[in-house]
Amino acid sequence: MQTIFAWILTAVIIAAGYPWSAWLLSKSKSPRSQWLTSLLALALSIGLLTLLMFWESLLGIALNLWAITIPYFVLMLPGLMLWWRGRNTSPQPESGLPKTSEHRFARWFGGGILIAISAAIFFNAAYWPFHRDDTLGIYHRYGKLMYESGTLVPFAGRDDAFYQAYPIQIPLAYTYSYLASDWVNEYLAKAVTALFSLACLPATYVLGRMLVGSLAGWLSALLLAFAPTFARWASTGYVDLPMAFLYTLSAIFAWRLWEDENWADALLAGAMMGLAAWTKNAALIGIAFLILWLGYGWLKKRISFRFIGLVLGVCAIVAAPWYIRNWIEARLIMPPTAWTDQAEHSLRTLLLFIFQPENFALTGWVILLSIIAAIIQFLRRRAAAPTLLLLIWTIPFFGVWWLLVSYDPRFVLLFLPLLCVLGGGWLAQIWRALPQKWQPVIFRAVAVVALAGMLYILWISVEFKPEILHNPLMGDEAKHTIVLSGE
Repeated sequence: MQTIFAWILTAVIIAAGYPWSAWLLSKSKSPRSQWLTSLLALALSIGLLTLLMFWESLLGIALNLWAITIPYFVLMLPGLMLWWRGRNTSPQPESGLPKTSEHRFARWFGGGILIAISAAIFFNAAYWPFHRDDTLGIYHRYGKLMYESGTLVPFAGRDDAFYQAYPIQIPLAYTYSYLASDWVNEYLAKAVTALFSLACLPATYVLGRMLVGSLAGWLSALLLAFAPTFARWASTGYVDLPMAFLYTLSAIFAWRLWEDENWADALLAGAMMGLAAWTKNAALIGIAFLILWLGYGWLKKRISFRFIGLVLGVCAIVAAPWYIRNWIEARLIMPPTAWTDQAEHSLRTLLLFIFQPENFALTGWVILLSIIAAIIQFLRRRAAAPTLLLLIWTIPFFGVWWLLVSYDPRFVLLFLPLLCVLGGGWLAQIWRALPQKWQPVIFRAVAVVALAGMLYILWISVEFKPEILHNPLMGDEAKHTIVLSGE
């Protein structure tokens, strides 16, 4: 019963973020879909919950279920009251493709693929316990230690404190899952991070739709879903895709701030980047790209200094305390855990999107060609603001990856959703340029390829398939034996 209670409580915790999300989005004149409201609710709920846990620990309050849960709902209560008073302001309906039968079929077809892939990934997360190296050695380990000790993991000394300096939003989410379950419930913990990872798909859709249009949004989300690296890492409990989700949300609100300068989008652009840095310290690099975009907006007289200050101030309020604590206790901001001497500065890594088909498949070719097309537009001074946003938030990040950590393609996940938006926009332009009489034939051919791709992604999304078929109702001990022996 306690385990069932934990799953229900976690769902309520996430749902409690919805009123704040809906109210904040109602303060902007920019279009706000139901998808964006729900995505923001997920980010705000887990973000506020884990920040509350962090601050309680700093104040010497032991981490226990009700000492966290009651103050959390107290924080959510004003959002509920504000939203209830203004509840007649509902999200604006999505616009985009005309609702012809062909377009309805295309939306249902694409949506069905995304739902099937998401379901497979979520099942894998909720069915198997942790077994990847970094989750066992860092994220799950520290989440379990904080569950057992009721406080933050202390620094053990300058020589072995590197991993303790990693941001702890995800480990604290694991801690809360264990507290709510009253046991080390790795399945609920993995499900929470899988939600963050899967949220990259609708976030990619929302950004693509905002920048280019509805078709681009669908294509962007499908490109991400068809990247094998996404399916392989989304259910592992790693923090790369959760950070990518928050980084993409920050880009969404940074664009909304460009379109309609207002305090709500400024606050959310900064808060989402702060939460990204609260998830993985690589997001500190992303803050520089956010500043670059804000500076460009100021030069174009779209974003004033007042709102730039609000964005960066909120970002600092969210993320800086963690890094200040690390500096005071261990003189660490970015722990030296990136093996920069192993970075491979070669043409193979520079063109990894096509040289590593096992990670990127056809998505990689689309991304590379769209990058080339966008750079050509930029050099010819024909790049529109949406293209510049995507270039600013991705190409410098890719450069940092190539120079410092190109030994591991997993880190490309941090900005892969935005690269997929670039690719989706490029494909949408090509589609619109095609003669209309060719489109039905091309769509059928693409649909066949998409179905084949979906089957492959579904296959790699679920691990240890023979063991599941042999004993689908196996217990926790049997599952741990299988995943640990499989590694």
